[in-house]
Amino acid sequence: MSYTHLDPGRELEVCGHIYSNQIDLSELVLLTPEELKAREAASVEQEKAIYDRMVEIEKEWVQQASQTMAMRKAQQYQKTPPTPHTANQWVDGEYGWHERSNMVYKFTWHIYENSSWSRVQQKSVINSYELSWYLTYNTTPNPDYSGPGRQIAGQERKRFGDKASLDKYLQGRIKAYEHLFTEISPPIPAEEKRRFCVNGVLLPGYTVELTMEQRVSELMALAEDEDFSALVQDGKPEERPPEAPQEKPSRRSAPARARKKKHALTR
Repeated sequence: MSYTHLDPGRELEVCGHIYSNQIDLSELVLLTPEELKAREAASVEQEKAIYDRMVEIEKEWVQQASQTMAMRKAQQYQKTPPTPHTANQWVDGEYGWHERSNMVYKFTWHIYENSSWSRVQQKSVINSYELSWYLTYNTTPNPDYSGPGRQIAGQERKRFGDKASLDKYLQGRIKAYEHLFTEISPPIPAEEKRRFCVNGVLLPGYTVELTMEQRVSELMALAEDEDFSALVQDGKPEERPPEAPQEKPSRRSAPARARKKKHALTR
C-alpha cells in the first residue's frame, strides 16, 4: 500500500508500505537458509538501485516544479496593480482626511474638533483642536516586505487651543517634507527597496537611490575614464610660462642717478 500526492509547483509526496499478509512464502520456505540470505541481500541491492532512481526523479521534479513556481510568480508580479496616488496634489478624502501622495510617499492629516455645550451662548462651542498627521511609504497591498518602518513620521491627536496655532504647526510639517513631493516617482531609499518589490523584482516605474558607496564607485569609474580625463584637461586654462624675474636696482646705481640729477639742475 502506498500514498502519493502532487501539488504542482509546490509539493511531491511518495510513501510506500509493505505488509506481510500480502506475501506468498510457499516456495521460499523450501530454500536453504544460505540461499534465502543470498537472495535477501540481492533484493536489498535492487531496492537501493530503485531508490537511487527515485531520488534522481525527485531532483528532476524539483527542477520542473521550480519552473512552474517561477511562471506563477511572474504572473503575480504582472497582475500587481499600480499604487494609487494623487500626483502630489492635495485631495479631500473620506471622514475629513486630507491626502497628498505619489508613487513612493503619502502625507495625510485630519483635524478633530472638541466641543461642549455653552449655557451662556446656548450652543455647542469648540474648546480645542486635535491634529493627526502621518508621513508613510505609499506601498502596494502585498509587497515583499511590509514590516515596521512604513510610517516615516507623524503624530496622533496633538492638541491645540486655537485653530491658528494648529494651522501654523501643520503648515510647518507640510513644508518640512515638501521635497518628497516634487516628483511622481521619487527615488526609493536603498534600504526600503523591498517595500516596492513583488517576488524579488522592483515594480515598474520605480528607481532606487544610490548608496554612498555606489556614488563613490561611480565617481571613481568616471575619473578613470580616458575620455573624461581628456575633457578635464581640455577645459583647463592655458598655463603661461613664468615671467623672468626683474632685476633689482643695485645699490651703486642710486648715487649715480643722484649725481646726474644734480648736474642737470646746475646747467
